[in-house]
Amino acid sequence: MLTANTKMRNSATRNSIYQYLCGTKEHPSAEMIFNDLKGDLPNLSLGTVYRNLKQLEEIGRVIRVTTVDNHERYDANCEDHVHLVCERCGRVIDIMDADINAAKAACNLSGGAKIKHIQIVLNGTCESCSEE
Repeated sequence: MLTANTKMRNSATRNSIYQYLCGTKEHPSAEMIFNDLKGDLPNLSLGTVYRNLKQLEEIGRVIRVTTVDNHERYDANCEDHVHLVCERCGRVIDIMDADINAAKAACNLSGGAKIKHIQIVLNGTCESCSEE
C-alpha cells in the first residue's frame, strides 16, 4: 500500500495497480494491467490506468522500463538494475546481478555531475527464444 508521505490522496484503484505491479515480474504495459484488473475493478478505464501509472512514476514508486511493440512497460522494482528485452517474444527480464556500480564508474562524468539513477536496457533474445 502507498504510504502517507507520498503527498497524494489514497486511491483504491492506484493501490490495486501498484499491488499488481509489485506482484509480477512481467513488466506489464498499461493495457496488460487494464485487462488483468478490469474483472476486479469494473469501473476501471485504460485512461485511469495510464494516469495512475504516471502518478506512481512521479512519486518514484514505479519506473517506466522501455517500449516494446509501441507499448511502454512498467516495473515496481525501482532499484538500479538491468533489463533484457527479448526481440522475439517481447518479454522484459530483470538482470539483478549486473555490476551497476561499474557501469556508473564507466560513465566518467565531469564538472561535478552526479548520477541519480541508472537504467540499462539490453536487447537480445531470452533463454527460451534462444533455445528454439
